[in-house]
Amino acid sequence: MPADNSCITLPGPWEHRLIQANGAQFHFAEAGSFRADSPVILLVHGFPEYWWAWRNQIKSLAEAGYYVAAVDLRGFGGSDKTPHCADASILTDDLACIIRSLGAKKAVLAGHGRGGALCWSAVSAYPQLCAGLITVSTPHPRTLHRIGTHLTLRTWRQTLKALFTDFSQRSLRDPQKMRKMLEQWSAPGNLGAAAHYDIYTQAMRLPGGAKQPLDQLHWILFSQHTAGGRRYLKESANPVRLPVLAIRGVLDPLLPARAWHRDLEFARGTYRFAEIPHAGHFAHEEQPEAVTREIIDFLGRL
Repeated sequence: MPADNSCITLPGPWEHRLIQANGAQFHFAEAGSFRADSPVILLVHGFPEYWWAWRNQIKSLAEAGYYVAAVDLRGFGGSDKTPHCADASILTDDLACIIRSLGAKKAVLAGHGRGGALCWSAVSAYPQLCAGLITVSTPHPRTLHRIGTHLTLRTWRQTLKALFTDFSQRSLRDPQKMRKMLEQWSAPGNLGAAAHYDIYTQAMRLPGGAKQPLDQLHWILFSQHTAGGRRYLKESANPVRLPVLAIRGVLDPLLPARAWHRDLEFARGTYRFAEIPHAGHFAHEEQPEAVTREIIDFLGRL
């Protein structure tokens, strides 16, 4: 059965565009009026999702007067799935190149999960291109690479599953297994993310749609044992003097609140840690109105 790529251009109060950046083609959904003198709000999804994860924020941010672009990372959704795209340094450079390709002087980066870690890295490596940082369910990447009790047993179980590539690829292409994973990572009974399991499964069924995201997870697991990984972690540790908003779902089963306790080692500017009640790992989908309010309030203070 051929892959159904209709999930890439789902209709809504946005337009779909393709853009060339850093030697690859990227898909994104955009809304709002672009102004070269105003920061772009670049929304970056996490695993196992794609741009659709930000569907609840795109319209509200545009109505608040911002130009918004929700991008598919390299290897995900409608963006290119180039060979050897697991290296986080390449993915970090992608974000900087996308900002430049959009013609923006600066961007506010907003990322969830793995995408949030890349946003941390981008503001560390390219502060001249960034006006602020918003993360959802994402402590600083140096914290995530440390061994310790800041990660839960469920996090380690999911990490170990990712080592079994063939099994994991089949799971990501299975609608019921995708639904179960989204439910397990969410607050009990909250279907804000899990109700869209079929759409996320469709994206994983695209050619390369499951393999490359898993390759990126494998790279994270072993990055400290490679020269490229150590270089990435070193470059990610530069002090971030931009305003930072860190959002966590109170019921996140993967990352307890203590995982954010060392953010201030790296965040040297204004820093706000906001917890969202009745939300798990996908807070922006589980409690979209609360998360959107936090984001708009943060943007209004820049």
